[in-house]
Order: sequence, then C-alpha cells, then structure tokens
Amino acid sequence: MEKSMVKPASLFAALGKGITLNGVTAVVSSGASEAVLKTESGVIRLRGENFNVSKVDLEAGVVEMQGSLTGFLVGKVKAPLIKRIFK
Repeated sequence: MEKSMVKPASLFAALGKGITLNGVTAVVSSGASEAVLKTESGVIRLRGENFNVSKVDLEAGVVEMQGSLTGFLVGKVKAPLIKRIFK
C-alpha cells in the first residue's frame, strides 16, 4: 500500500509587500479582516486588517494577498459532527 504524499503549505509575509501562501487547495472565505484557506494538511485562518486578495491560482496552489496580518491559526480538517457522532 502506498502512502499518500501531503504537500506542505507555507506562508510568507513581507512588510509592505503582502502575504503569499503556497499549498492552498481552496479558499473557504475571504473578507477585509479574515481569510480561511484550505490546504492538504489542514485549514489556515488569517486575521488582520484591509485584506485584499490579489491572486488566486489553485492549480499552482498559490494565493497572494495585501493587507496587515495580525495573526493566524493552523488546524486539522475535522470530519463533520454527524459523521463523528455516528462513527
């Protein structure tokens, strides 16, 4: 049996240059103060101010944003609650 290879996600924030995320598979939501992005290894929730998505290329797994990053959370993708209850 083959082990599946999970592509690592990365986040680059440069002062005055913006935010670049690699390894993104989907943009769950995006607003002026929060963005939620899905990767193969989990979910990344970015918090900040004046977010503006300038580039989305899901085939390459790249998302570029402008704005002030104040924090981020990284978590695993959980199964829906119903599936976890009736496991």
